[in-house]
Amino acid sequence: MSGKLGRPPEDRVQRRREIWDAVGPLIENYGARSLTMRQAAAASFLSLGGLYHYFPSKRALVLFGMDQEVHERICLEFEERYGHLKESDPRAAAEAFVYFFGGKVSFIRPALRAALELGAEEFMARLEAGINVGLEDFVKTLSLALPDADDRDLRAVARSVRRVVLAGLLDRSITQSEVEEELRAVMSGVPGGRRLSRPLASVPT
Repeated sequence: MSGKLGRPPEDRVQRRREIWDAVGPLIENYGARSLTMRQAAAASFLSLGGLYHYFPSKRALVLFGMDQEVHERICLEFEERYGHLKESDPRAAAEAFVYFFGGKVSFIRPALRAALELGAEEFMARLEAGINVGLEDFVKTLSLALPDADDRDLRAVARSVRRVVLAGLLDRSITQSEVEEELRAVMSGVPGGRRLSRPLASVPT
């Protein structure tokens, strides 16, 4: 039997992430209210109709950085790539989480600004969700990387990580690398944590 194979199904979540990468900086720089769908389409190299194919409304677009489906995908990809390090190399796993949180701040922050413009109730719900993504798993990994740390130390780290992520989400002057440096400083205050205070040359995959 001959014939062309059908086109593989589109990875819609990934395509929406690519659009968000183009549109997020516009929201950060100019705000969600002033952004037009035509501007977003141009930044994404799409027609206006093409943009609406992926985002049926401007609200769906500007809040995409807090979309549950995309965060589930990001967490799944992180687990697939780095999950094995939790047992084999906890220090590298902890460092991978540092990069994860730094990237999370950059990814979420435009949507958080949009949520703030849309109203306080929307903002608070999105803020809490943004802070908590990946936090519990990070603390579990840290307990493996720092076996001398007790539960009180780890709870203190969790609170400090929340504060660092909160600051990164709200203060647009804080860069991703500064968030990562702050997280390493937090870890260095835990018993045995000084060996985690310097970034690894590379994180094994």
